[in-house]
Amino acid sequence: MRAAMLLAVGLTFVASGSVEAADDAAAVNAAAEQDIRTALAHWTEAANRGDWKAALVVWAPDVIGWPASGPDDTYQREAEFAKRPPQPPKTTFGLTINEVIVDGSLAVVRDTWTETTTSARGPDKVDTFRSYEVWRRQPDQSWKISRWIDGPPMPLPPVARP
Repeated sequence: MRAAMLLAVGLTFVASGSVEAADDAAAVNAAAEQDIRTALAHWTEAANRGDWKAALVVWAPDVIGWPASGPDDTYQREAEFAKRPPQPPKTTFGLTINEVIVDGSLAVVRDTWTETTTSARGPDKVDTFRSYEVWRRQPDQSWKISRWIDGPPMPLPPVARP
């Protein structure tokens, strides 16, 4: 009987420790999700004011990106772009974060971007596309994008006719 009671007490202690560990992991993941959402908001704000140096902080040194068209993106390409002096942008970005999944040192983000490019010769060009990002926790504990892929522009909704 005494052995059974000691076993029950021991299992209760182990189970409560597992619950606490799970609670701690959930809290760490929730904090990471908030950090990622904040980093994306800061990138959008920096890009929309033409400050590519400030926008650079979101990229991991090993970043590889696949845009819908054009060459692959790398940290080196982004760093070269960031050397340009800030200037009013012709293209601005809107962002909707659809989902963030964090597990340990990796996170996946699904988001939808609206890119608006102004033109002096006609109406603005507006493209909306979906994107997928893999984020990694860095040695300094920050979160940065290490891989991303953009989908093609989404078709515009049909225009209602009176």
